[in-house]
Amino acid sequence: MRPTDDGDPLEAALGGLSALAGPDDRAALAELRDRLAQQVLRVLVAGEAKRGKSTLVNALLGRPVLPSGVTPLTALATSVRYGRDEGVTAVFRDGRAESHPLQALGDLVTERGNPGNWRGLASVTVTVDAPVLARGAALVDTPGMGSVYAHNTAEAELALETMDAAVFVLTADPPVSASERDLMSRVARLSVSMFVVLNKADYLSADTPPAGPGPAGGALDGHRRSELAEALEFTAGVAAEAAGRPVRLYPLSARAALTAAGDPGFTVFAADFAGYLESGRTADLRLSVAGHAERLARSLLDEADLTRRAAAMRTGDAAGRVAAFRARLAAVAVRRQDAADLAAAESARMLAALNEAAEQAAREASGRVTAEMDALLAGHLRSAQAAAIESAGRARLGELAVAQAEAWRQGQALRLEHGLARLDERLAAELQAELDAVREAAAGLLGLTLTVPGPGDRLAPDLRFFYVVGEQAGQTELLAGAIRRHLPGAAGRRRAREYLRREAADLIPQQIGRARADLQYRLAEATRRLTRDVETRYTDSTARLERALRVAADQRQATAGETAGLDAELAKRQEELGRLLELLAEVSGPPEAQPAGGSVGLGAGPAYGQSPPAAPAPGG
Repeated sequence: MRPTDDGDPLEAALGGLSALAGPDDRAALAELRDRLAQQVLRVLVAGEAKRGKSTLVNALLGRPVLPSGVTPLTALATSVRYGRDEGVTAVFRDGRAESHPLQALGDLVTERGNPGNWRGLASVTVTVDAPVLARGAALVDTPGMGSVYAHNTAEAELALETMDAAVFVLTADPPVSASERDLMSRVARLSVSMFVVLNKADYLSADTPPAGPGPAGGALDGHRRSELAEALEFTAGVAAEAAGRPVRLYPLSARAALTAAGDPGFTVFAADFAGYLESGRTADLRLSVAGHAERLARSLLDEADLTRRAAAMRTGDAAGRVAAFRARLAAVAVRRQDAADLAAAESARMLAALNEAAEQAAREASGRVTAEMDALLAGHLRSAQAAAIESAGRARLGELAVAQAEAWRQGQALRLEHGLARLDERLAAELQAELDAVREAAAGLLGLTLTVPGPGDRLAPDLRFFYVVGEQAGQTELLAGAIRRHLPGAAGRRRAREYLRREAADLIPQQIGRARADLQYRLAEATRRLTRDVETRYTDSTARLERALRVAADQRQATAGETAGLDAELAKRQEELGRLLELLAEVSGPPEAQPAGGSVGLGAGPAYGQSPPAAPAPGG
């Protein structure tokens, strides 16, 4: 059904939804209409932490704008839009907005400059004069989505829910993980087009690539297989499974692309991406906006259907069925607190295990380092002067202490990350089971088919860490050290060796302790965010249904005339939402005409450093 003025069905649908929606939904619809008016496609750059997402965005911009490297972004998506007046706009949760130069971006979006988002930022938008943005794209850099550390925060979830297209960034080392595959599947479902990039391809050997089809087009031939060819074949299989169709991979090095020499793989990707923006942006933007609007319309229709049905079931067995459904919904709220309690208990258990492991590691590492220092002192430094023994020995001791502490820290970080991931998966599975029960109860008790949204994902950021191994000495120790280093002969050497042994006994526990404190902070931060997001997940999943039951309860207490009027109003609302869904279907086309999970480029990506084969544009 088209509007009577034969206008744009998408604009008509958005306008109709705005008239029916509440304040929060109207704000989301206004943002959709603004993107449609400005023809700006919101392209999410997604992937696990340390995959090189920020560097890839910088490469697309043609210069380093976003912070990258050892300091990852906080749990705050950063949007990069086109503009000749370059700068940063920071919007706070209380609605205030501030303007900053580009150089201030690190103080706003990195863990170093804004740890835990203590500034209270709601969003950060960067304006840059770059050709890729002038073609109508807004690039959204996200903080380590899909990390096994625990998926993504509410802020990253909002970014995911509002994207149009996506660039999913993978690397071969480490290879694609199960959680990353699951995230890729979700991104493919929510985006109208998805590019898949295999970053850091220059880290792998590409010697003697075999002839024949590439990794997405068939098995690799020949006995000599390059590391890159193997990585492409494996990743293409996982990506195709996640996306539900063959996926073209773009092997590249975003880091090399920012150098004067450039990167051939990135050149191919950038050209295809630019071509997609020129030829596919307009159509995909309409498809994406229609998809977002349809999800909202169905949620509003669920609310109206439940309100009307529950209000009509006033007496006897019918009223009992409404009460049973209300009890089923209330059980979800009870599970909300149970889930938060479980998160706290599991965190406490992991913390106790961490502390115990730190004490054991300090003892074992001290023994290993002391033995190695003894060998050094009895060998290479046996006849050295006291000052040389202390200088060279202290430097070697620092290296050994950091190596031991870092090896332990990385192992424990992985253990915590997997523990948090299992906890997060358990909580999400339990909520999903509760929501499935709600859907079944709606069908069995009320005869309704609801589209209750499932649990979202979340992320806790990785944090920067460093070791302090320099000599921490007061005036007394400085004086003693000066005397010790200038003692002649055997006495000086003996004093220097004794000093190094004492330092070894103290330095190893100190560094293990620093590593433990870092992990304790990370665990506490992840637990705090997970607990907060448990509340958000449960609330977001059932808020509309709870509101519908409250309205229905009020309606059952109304007079017959009032009830008839409210029912007529709800019936009109249902009819209007049905009409709007028909308009949105005109934009999207029949389901069989739409790609499952958004379109992705077909065929195999070019071998790194080789000329690429011709391939269709990913947006086609």
